[in-house]
Amino acid sequence: MYAAAELAVWPDFTALVQDEELWNLACRAQAEIMTLPRYGQAGEHMAKAMGPRETARTHQAIEADVLPLDYQAFDRFHHGGKVRAQDVETMYDCLAERRSGGHPMPALRTLLSRLEAHAAV
Repeated sequence: MYAAAELAVWPDFTALVQDEELWNLACRAQAEIMTLPRYGQAGEHMAKAMGPRETARTHQAIEADVLPLDYQAFDRFHHGGKVRAQDVETMYDCLAERRSGGHPMPALRTLLSRLEAHAAV
């Protein structure tokens, strides 16, 4: 979700969800990650339960609960620099793990490509 937020230049989650193509891409990538063998059956269940609507509701609820803190401004700060590099590294590790098992991760691969192109600008 942080990759999608970065690509959309950190809008609030209500606005982020309105970009259906980006939001659905991020949610598909999330599901691809959750279904990695390391997460077992719990990950499989979470991938089914945390689709685009539920993921949006979860983040929108957090955003409302932490007011008056600007949730996206905090995430933009926290997930910048070193933590962003760690997030991206983790996503690449997940991509490599799944590929080594013979399973492509098209959504995650697309999201990472877009994120890297965005960072290069």
